[in-house]
Amino acid sequence: MKNIIQVLDLNHKKRLFAVGDIHGSYDLLMNQLRLVGFSFEDDMLISVGDLVDRGVQNRECMDLIGQPWFMAVRGNHEQMCIEGMTSENVRKCHRMSNNGGAWFYELSDAEQSYIVKQMESLPIALEVSFNGEKYGFVHAHVEQNDWNDFKSELEGETGAFSERSAVDLALWCRDRIYQPSNENKYKTVKNIDAVFMGHTITPRPIVRNNCYYIDTGAVHSGNLTIMQIWEKRQQILN
Repeated sequence: MKNIIQVLDLNHKKRLFAVGDIHGSYDLLMNQLRLVGFSFEDDMLISVGDLVDRGVQNRECMDLIGQPWFMAVRGNHEQMCIEGMTSENVRKCHRMSNNGGAWFYELSDAEQSYIVKQMESLPIALEVSFNGEKYGFVHAHVEQNDWNDFKSELEGETGAFSERSAVDLALWCRDRIYQPSNENKYKTVKNIDAVFMGHTITPRPIVRNNCYYIDTGAVHSGNLTIMQIWEKRQQILN
């Protein structure tokens, strides 16, 4: 799999923001960016995936890919679009109202193919250097307690993504956020200052060690989290 991990230096940007699962809520995203005073020339916004499905502005959200001020990792809903091109079982699941993917299958074959190519360009994990810190972005889960081990597992993926494969866990798993309090499997992820994830809806952003979960249910509640990363980190650290 090409571009499974992308590593970037964004120190030339003035500010760095992370945004939770957008799910076709383009107007809500633009309104929130105005509220935080986002500069499309100087700042960078990184999405934790799930740009599409459930909302009604899916094409507009796909047009974000390639914008110079925007980056995203792949979410499980992008993956369902990709796999739905060749799997009837995935198509049936994706079309279900709770998944919200019917819009995709109403497009022409050419439109579907174009969108899938865009989605396939999105990395599973993104590593960013900014303001003297290193940040990771993944849609759902980091299984390992070491970022370097996590990257090694992803880079070792070949062929289809089976259940509990490294890519499958990164796109779908919720074990770290739901770890029972009496267990101690998941700890601080070493060799990364912070990891930002979505996938699991929470009433407000929550932190598990150095993992930040920022999917606050935009398409359901209108609550879309946009977090200025370095500033928020300094508030917590201090």
